[in-house]
Amino acid sequence: MRPFTRLVWKEARELLRPRYILPILLLPLLFVGMGQGFSGVEAQLGQEPTVGVVDRDGGEYAQVVVGTLENESNLAYRSPDGTVDAALNETAAAGGSAVVEIPANFTERVRAGERGRIHLYTSVESVSIVGIASSAQVEELLSTAAHNVTVAVTGASEAQLDPIAREHTTYVKGRQLSAPPGVVSTAFTSQFIFVPVIIMLAIVFSGQMVMNSMASEKEHKTLETLLTMPIERRSIVAAKLVGGSVVGLIATALYTSGIAVSNLSIGEVGGTTALTLGAGDYLLVGVSLFFTLVGTLAVALSLGIFADSQQGAQMLLLPLSGLAIVPMFATMFTDVDVLGLPARAVLFAIPFTHPIIAPKRLLFDDADLVLAGIGYEILFALAAVWFAVKLFGSDRPITGNAGWLDRLVRLVQQ
Repeated sequence: MRPFTRLVWKEARELLRPRYILPILLLPLLFVGMGQGFSGVEAQLGQEPTVGVVDRDGGEYAQVVVGTLENESNLAYRSPDGTVDAALNETAAAGGSAVVEIPANFTERVRAGERGRIHLYTSVESVSIVGIASSAQVEELLSTAAHNVTVAVTGASEAQLDPIAREHTTYVKGRQLSAPPGVVSTAFTSQFIFVPVIIMLAIVFSGQMVMNSMASEKEHKTLETLLTMPIERRSIVAAKLVGGSVVGLIATALYTSGIAVSNLSIGEVGGTTALTLGAGDYLLVGVSLFFTLVGTLAVALSLGIFADSQQGAQMLLLPLSGLAIVPMFATMFTDVDVLGLPARAVLFAIPFTHPIIAPKRLLFDDADLVLAGIGYEILFALAAVWFAVKLFGSDRPITGNAGWLDRLVRLVQQ
């Protein structure tokens, strides 16, 4: 086996240790799990809620309310004189959390032209998205019941009560969707809220992996031994980068597969699958992420030379993490296109921005910006590799002296 191949195998074997590879394996599973979790929440909230009713009135308009609950929900409990506690217990046993109590004077008040009163009792045992949102479904039921009571009192038709039929056409970056803006916004939020987070974590974990490996080599004095061997230093750098890139390639495949399994799309909006990513789009996302990871590994390799311990490596990782966090938050809460020119220039100058915005861009067939971003990431990776080669070729790995840069790095680690 050639010396260079041995070095590549050594680096890959070092980076494939469980403590380094487990975070890489867990992130795609986390992404898929969150995607499936949100799909499950949407499916659960789409089901009929389970409620109970205590009808102490029994009058004409109270029957309208009860009839609405029977038609629009799973009515697990119904009693004319039961206690609220008993109703909540029986409803909870059937999987519900809300009980509607209709007072004895409900129909009388409505006939007198007054507002009838209804008391809604809700027991929220699960402080979660499902627990809170499912209780809000009962509020929609009561709104429907109020509408039906209005029809019963006035005798008005549906067209008289709601004389305007609304049709929606929403244009999103030139694409036409037959849905209200709120529906489109909800779809985007549920699909893309975690993409920037996962990609940011992928970048941070990849840099942390290489820097911890370098710090471990320095602590055990194996780096100095390696540098004194009759091997060109650029070959050592190349071996470290190739070994790290192999791990980065595996990580890219896993992350892209996780995104693909989550099926990023704005589907079934207005009855049509309007926006979805194809196989070529996922390939571009993977390429963008891969070159970003290669540049990250090269930067982390350079910073790792200055780490005097694994604790010091964690401190040196902070600037890299900060650069990944900035585009994550920027793209989660706003669109790059609506920012001013200086803000856009800053974001596009950060190489980590491009893989984060790539899925959303490709969803609107904006491949030109993604391809330009890939070109920029390639230049960033080449510059980072060049800097790592120059740094390894200097006296810093042996003598520990890098002038003002060394003093600055040591200040960060303290």
